Amino acid sequence: MLDKNICYQKVVEPVHVHTKLVQESKFVNVVKTIVICGALLTLIAATLFLIQPESQTRSDVSYTSTKSYFRANLFAMLQGQQLGKTKLRELPPGNPEGNEPEKVVSCYYNTPSADAAGELLPRDIHPHLCSHINVAFARVVNKEIYLEDIQYQALRDIVKLKKINPHLKILISVGGSGNEDGFSKMVIDHASRKVFIRSLKYLLRNYTLDGVDLDWEFPAVHLDTFILGGKRERQHFSQLLYEIRREYIREKRNYLLTVAVAAPEAIVDIAYDVDQINLYADYVNIMTYDFHYFTKYTPFTGLNSPLFARPREQMYLASLNINYTVHMYFSKGLDKNKIVVGIPTYGHTFTLVNPGNTRVGSPASGFGSLGSMGFVNYPDICTFLKTYNDAVIEEDKHAKVPYLYRGWEWVSFESPQSVAAKADYVKAFGLRGAMIYSLNADDYSGSCRTRGGQVKFPLLQSIKKSLFGNDTSNYA
Repeated sequence: MLDKNICYQKVVEPVHVHTKLVQESKFVNVVKTIVICGALLTLIAATLFLIQPESQTRSDVSYTSTKSYFRANLFAMLQGQQLGKTKLRELPPGNPEGNEPEKVVSCYYNTPSADAAGELLPRDIHPHLCSHINVAFARVVNKEIYLEDIQYQALRDIVKLKKINPHLKILISVGGSGNEDGFSKMVIDHASRKVFIRSLKYLLRNYTLDGVDLDWEFPAVHLDTFILGGKRERQHFSQLLYEIRREYIREKRNYLLTVAVAAPEAIVDIAYDVDQINLYADYVNIMTYDFHYFTKYTPFTGLNSPLFARPREQMYLASLNINYTVHMYFSKGLDKNKIVVGIPTYGHTFTLVNPGNTRVGSPASGFGSLGSMGFVNYPDICTFLKTYNDAVIEEDKHAKVPYLYRGWEWVSFESPQSVAAKADYVKAFGLRGAMIYSLNADDYSGSCRTRGGQVKFPLLQSIKKSLFGNDTSNYA
């Protein structure tokens, strides 16, 4: 529990309004203008995509790609827009014999569609699979938390898992990629935030939930206008966290308050007061994925969630990995016992320009054929490898992640070994835990057994085994 005295501290007024922006050179301003113009063209294309009628059926992979498309595009557009590099502090190693808090295994679960054929349903999730389940995603509509009827039903079904595992924590996740609409008007003043908090309390109380996960992507960074900063949204977001925490204490409730935050430093410097997040959040889910994704700004292959930088990566590219991101947040004031490292269960696909050039960073002409919109779920990768035994798998020994290629196809993905390496990293530095995005993209049906897998959810099981070393075979 947080010290209640902390929660009555006033949110610190930022005395600096991104002075680094004011001090940019003329050359950097020219580069920014070029990038922003290109970004606007991408935004037009994204808008056209948004107004297409939604299909009546939806696979988990198409849902993952739709929800993550905007975040991945934004990360790509901001490459080269780093405002300033944080002076990193050394992260001390963990102390397993000490009083470290219990490790968190925070799993995002995307609620099924009305026609849920083939999708992951609440009844298919083992009650002991995760320590926390974030039911995703509610939206902010008219300053209140809004869920579709089918989402309310999924919420009821997920809560039933607590009858078998009373220690399981269920949180409602609000926001998500592409769902930022509504946050700006909600946080703008105290009265508006009060409306949101009232709706949150109603939901927590009436659905016996354990807390809320705020996934605003991202304060002061707007995809529709490519505005960086302005409207004091960074401060307003900190005030929202303060007021939620204050309300928890006033009502003497032990509800959880967690936040999902961006990994790129260019966004972090604009969107968050990290010290304020550290004061009021129980822990922070860092979205350490989508570091590399095909766009017109990044027309080359890359690794979705590298653990470490590769030797040839310099300057900004050297910051696009888990190790740098964790050290950066720690250096900005986030306690390491609140750092939860995001681990994806999906991969990114690319079409090679030259099938003879298969290295990381090779020119690409578009998304690959696997999956949807450049996103592919783990079982689809298993199926591809089973179908094409001439596909080549390479392991990047520095980044600690695999990639595969066959012909024009190039895929960055996670394996049980690569996610275990990430979990080992969490354990070695005594971080709070691992966040999995998402249960839906892992192999929940057992189709990867032909590749030597022995359990359902093999990626998540590998993470848990590394963190806890326990036998997870009973989840098969």
